[in-house]
Amino acid sequence: MSKNRTHPSSPPSDGMNRREQLRQQQARDAREKKVRTWATVGVLAVVVALIAGVAIWAGMNAARNNAPQAQNSGAATENYSLVIGKQDAPVTVSIYQDFMCPYCGQFERTNRDDLEALVTDGTAKVEFHLMNFLDSSSQGSKYSTRAANAVVTVAKAEPDHLMAFNAALYDNQPQEGTSGLSDAQIADLARGAGVSDAVVSTFSQLSNAGFVNQSNQAAARDGIQSTPTVKINGSDFAGQQLYAAGALKSAVDRAAGR
Repeated sequence: MSKNRTHPSSPPSDGMNRREQLRQQQARDAREKKVRTWATVGVLAVVVALIAGVAIWAGMNAARNNAPQAQNSGAATENYSLVIGKQDAPVTVSIYQDFMCPYCGQFERTNRDDLEALVTDGTAKVEFHLMNFLDSSSQGSKYSTRAANAVVTVAKAEPDHLMAFNAALYDNQPQEGTSGLSDAQIADLARGAGVSDAVVSTFSQLSNAGFVNQSNQAAARDGIQSTPTVKINGSDFAGQQLYAAGALKSAVDRAAGR
């Protein structure tokens, strides 16, 4: 009589199959959950990065929009310079100056008549770049900024008086290291140069001090390290010839092909 024995290699019972299938299903569920979790983290990271990028762009754009912009009015330009003369003049004389700088005064007094003549006959236009780095040399009165603010105000409102007012300030230039001219004295010089009372009355508002600061910063970015710095069509005109009568006019005439 034979016995009913279980062979070692016989297939598992139905109960064992169900347990194994359940274990495998649980393993698959765990792997899929892990994949979904990492996918979610990845998407969130991308979204956060996009939001941060948009925020940074918006901040930079807002900063650009909020940056003070020069008004292109009168003789004032968008690059914070003051330009006198015909736009199509063959020669551009760029002058970087600070009203507290004694050498700027010496240059202006030596060359003003020639500059006015060159502008009048259309040979050159003059591009003033006002600087205020010598504010620290006026005993806290910020003379460089106050004087330059008044000049920018005139340049915007009554540019025909710009060169005369510029000359008057240098003819009455205070000694470096003093507090400089008072606001009333600056106003009197402007009136003497032909500027109207309506314009002079706005000097005290310092509404163009920001323009002066931007002009000073623009000059620094251009590599200007001292005043006066003078350029003729972009080339340096420097040394003792700055203060030699007739030297600037000769250089401008050569640049104009005369």
